Amino acid sequence: MNRPVEKRAHMVSKGYIKAWADNRNAVEVIDKIRNYGYVDSYHNATVWSFAYAPKVLTHDLEKEYGLIESRGLRVIRNIRRAQYHLTDDERVALIAFLDMHLDRGRYAGQVDVQAPAIALRVDGTHEQVNLNTADRMLLSRSEGRLISLLALGVAHWPLTIEEWPQMLATGDGAVLLWRDAGGSGIGTVTFPLSPSLLLVLGPRLNYPDKFQLNALVAKNSRRWLIAQRGTLRMGDLGAGV
Repeated sequence: MNRPVEKRAHMVSKGYIKAWADNRNAVEVIDKIRNYGYVDSYHNATVWSFAYAPKVLTHDLEKEYGLIESRGLRVIRNIRRAQYHLTDDERVALIAFLDMHLDRGRYAGQVDVQAPAIALRVDGTHEQVNLNTADRMLLSRSEGRLISLLALGVAHWPLTIEEWPQMLATGDGAVLLWRDAGGSGIGTVTFPLSPSLLLVLGPRLNYPDKFQLNALVAKNSRRWLIAQRGTLRMGDLGAGV
């Protein structure tokens, strides 16, 4: 029996952004495509209907992401409770969650894009098809240029949890990749775990005075920003966020 497709899929994991919600389940959201800020339930924030249902390919992307979310969120919840000593399996689950976040974020601003292509069937015939975003997400895995944190060995890097002095925002571009001291590759990875906790993988960074991490997350995100009430600008944002 086929598993039903989830209609209300989230581009940024619902269980992750719950940490930004108030006692009424409300978060602040900026939709960068609409250039508009508003308050919404975390249950509704970043929803994209049938996000992970390929039109042409047959891989169950939704099931794959569901398993990654379940394992990764369990680790994130433990870290939020100050359980910082992770097993090897927990580290792998955490980094797989970050890789999934990167994958989704690359396409967060292209939810309605259809790409024409020629599909070659196993019987040698071919036909013209339109690939939806889930198809394109799957096909992008064959491109060698995409970064995989698991493949880079980030699961084995030093892990630090920093308590952030200002309220952290998050978004589809919240996994930030920092160059190493020589500028030749990725040296550090950061990711907000909650409004007050920042995950740092690799060497800790020396932040300049008045450094605004939220502004960098906003710049790196393609569509969605999420924060606690009272953090983001609301309403029509005019020329920018």
